[in-house]
Amino acid sequence: MGVGELLGDKMKSAPDRTVFLGLLARTMSAGIAGAALAPRGRERNGAAIAIATAVPMAYLTLAARKRAMARSGQTRTGLVEDGLVVVAGLATVLLTVGDGRR
Repeated sequence: MGVGELLGDKMKSAPDRTVFLGLLARTMSAGIAGAALAPRGRERNGAAIAIATAVPMAYLTLAARKRAMARSGQTRTGLVEDGLVVVAGLATVLLTVGDGRR
């Protein structure tokens, strides 16, 4: 799902991350990922925490991206943003798996 989101963001027709469809997709993927990474029996909590994080971060990262685009352009900032997201996602998975939760 993450790869799909990264590729989908590059499409000209991709909605802004803070419009309804963008937030819906972000909410769904965050909920699924949060549930998958949560300890057994706490999947709902994991989903809720992930969603509660993803929605405000959509607004914060969009504002940061717009400021960065004014200085460095769309392509460069998109690649940097995607790289940061991939590294953060991998770190989250490795830390979760590494502590024996799954």
